[in-house]
Amino acid sequence: MERKIKNCIVCFIVLFFMGFTTVKADTFGSLVISCPIENVSVSLYRVADTEMNLVSPFSKYSVSLKQEDLNGVANILENHILKDHIEADYTSNSVFSNLEFGVYLIVPSGSDEYVFQPSLVSITDSSEITSVLKYEKKESVTSLRVLKRWKNDSKKKRPTSISVDLLQVDSNGVTSVIDKQVLSSDNAWSYTWDHLSSLYSYRVLESKVPSGYTESVVQEKNTMVLTNTANKTITDKKKTDKDLPLTGQLWWPVPVLLFVGMSLFGLGKYLR
Repeated sequence: MERKIKNCIVCFIVLFFMGFTTVKADTFGSLVISCPIENVSVSLYRVADTEMNLVSPFSKYSVSLKQEDLNGVANILENHILKDHIEADYTSNSVFSNLEFGVYLIVPSGSDEYVFQPSLVSITDSSEITSVLKYEKKESVTSLRVLKRWKNDSKKKRPTSISVDLLQVDSNGVTSVIDKQVLSSDNAWSYTWDHLSSLYSYRVLESKVPSGYTESVVQEKNTMVLTNTANKTITDKKKTDKDLPLTGQLWWPVPVLLFVGMSLFGLGKYLR
């Protein structure tokens, strides 16, 4: 009788881990890029895991994927890619497959007439996701203004000044820092570059983000708005019975284990 019970337990363990392996093996997704513009190349970068924690080489940047302005976050990540010459994980015109789960940055390029908005997409299952590229007519820029904004902080705690880099990007994506300026309350946290060459495009990036802040950037006509958001202190709330399981946490084995445990317990009493 004891051998039968042991065999039942062994069979259950084998079946359990077979089911677990099946779930874990399905960890790849696919992405389809939709764009009516021809000859557009798309570079794809895996910037974070499924918990939105930045992965290397992006983990060194002061960026949060949990803030509201994801367009600003996508812009700042693209600027870091250009400045630090980070190579794409994947490059294609339309379809990406066998993608590890996580958060990806989509960076389109290859058009002389249009400028594309980089975007972020989260791939968390094996279903096919379609991303529609946003773009607008490219305009020549000969003057560029940078404006610093502070969010969720107080004037007493913020730094007295910051330094910003002006990035120059040619048609091949080759990027170089051509100027550096200091912003402070003395110049109303703003600076304007004039007489820029129309043969290039330009970006603005903070030289070093102050401790305790995250960064983002959006463009409003010829003004680059750099925003530093103070990190909030997160207070963990006590988990209740109604709370949902964390992403990636497997709860389906719980009732199965309870049922099997009760069955084995009853079987043991019956065989006594």
